[in-house]
Amino acid sequence: MIQIVYFRKLLLVVVYVLGFLGIVASGGGGGGSDDDDDITFTAPTITDLTISPDAVYENEGGGQINILGTINFTDPDGDLSFITVTIFDSIDQEIYSETVPIIDLNLIIGLTSGVIQGEFIGNTSVVGNFRVQVYLTDANNLRSNILESNFRVSEFPWISKAAMPTKRSGFATAMLNGLIYVIGGVDLDAPVSPKPVLSTVEIYNPSADSWATGPSLLVALTNQMAATVNGKIYAIGGRGSFTTDQTDVVQEFNPDTLSWSLKTSMPDQRSKAAVATHNGIIYIAGGEAIGGSQLASLLSYDPVADFWGAGSPMSQARLSPGGAVINGEFFVYGGYNTRHIPDGGYLRSLESYDPTMDIWSAKASGEPRQDLGTAAFGDLLYAVGGSNFNGSLDLVSAYNSLTDQWVLKTPMPNSLSPVRAEVIGDKIYVFDDAITFEYTPANDIR
Repeated sequence: MIQIVYFRKLLLVVVYVLGFLGIVASGGGGGGSDDDDDITFTAPTITDLTISPDAVYENEGGGQINILGTINFTDPDGDLSFITVTIFDSIDQEIYSETVPIIDLNLIIGLTSGVIQGEFIGNTSVVGNFRVQVYLTDANNLRSNILESNFRVSEFPWISKAAMPTKRSGFATAMLNGLIYVIGGVDLDAPVSPKPVLSTVEIYNPSADSWATGPSLLVALTNQMAATVNGKIYAIGGRGSFTTDQTDVVQEFNPDTLSWSLKTSMPDQRSKAAVATHNGIIYIAGGEAIGGSQLASLLSYDPVADFWGAGSPMSQARLSPGGAVINGEFFVYGGYNTRHIPDGGYLRSLESYDPTMDIWSAKASGEPRQDLGTAAFGDLLYAVGGSNFNGSLDLVSAYNSLTDQWVLKTPMPNSLSPVRAEVIGDKIYVFDDAITFEYTPANDIR
């Protein structure tokens, strides 16, 4: 059975006259002649159809919302009579049509131009793309041209998924073979303070929306970085507890042996850095050093050679920034710097690193925040959650690397910080505490 969605009733048409006094002074601008044999009539024309909103989420407004439509008209005869609205579904099937008289005809008789506004009730109970078609008819049954606009009912882009078995914070994530590994962190449910650091690894399967336990780390760590290269996961740096210094330890997970092994240590000790991979190399930028100072330096790791290198530093030190690679460039955004006075130390700047040139370039700034989740999605850098002077954030924004512009997207259902994000297929998965969210960018109407 086909379920039909339609604008259920044309409620109101209001005329807002442009240049009304000029029209009155000119006698209304009607067409035609006193000689019946020579009388000619001209059909009205319409332009600039807009509807607002043109996209909503499923069941918004409890299943229906008011939608305002606007058109400009020109009518040389000054005898507008009816407006017709027709709705088509995504397979071009007509699902609704209604023709109604234009209200307050006495006000528009003789008018040759103006704006017509119509209010509709939109059914939001079924997802789909719809086409709105509008035309006018005058007293001589002459039709105007037809204008069309689109209206969309979308699924809400954020969906709650199965919660993590262990309520944790300060963990790292990595994606391998369609699964997301949640690594280390601190146990938020532990009845002690400070909370114990975890070596446990939990694995999320998006296709089954289920969790499993993975092999534990050799060294329990929190606030470490993680990345996947050549079918293996690397857990890098971090801290052994809230009271110990940063580490330089590097742990490699081999899914074939289901085991972790130690690799060559980092050249320095750090935690809370941005991390991403490109062409088999892991890049680590910024973070926190021993003693709590913030870093601007850049490290690179070649897992095949088990060798560490270094690149040019960022323009400023960043604690807990987000990072991702887009089109061969390493983008690093946000973070915290105690020497940065604006925004209370929270950074809004974005810069990108070109590995082939070993140079950083400044990009358009976003909102100030640290401890955010970042994910590369096509040409876009998605930035999710985090915290700043307002506390934890539900903020979601997307940076377009082609246009160097930020766009705000639909916020998360919860404010989360610190947060981690991973991309699988056309979805972004977001984790914090015991929360798991699935985000579908294609469903976002913002």
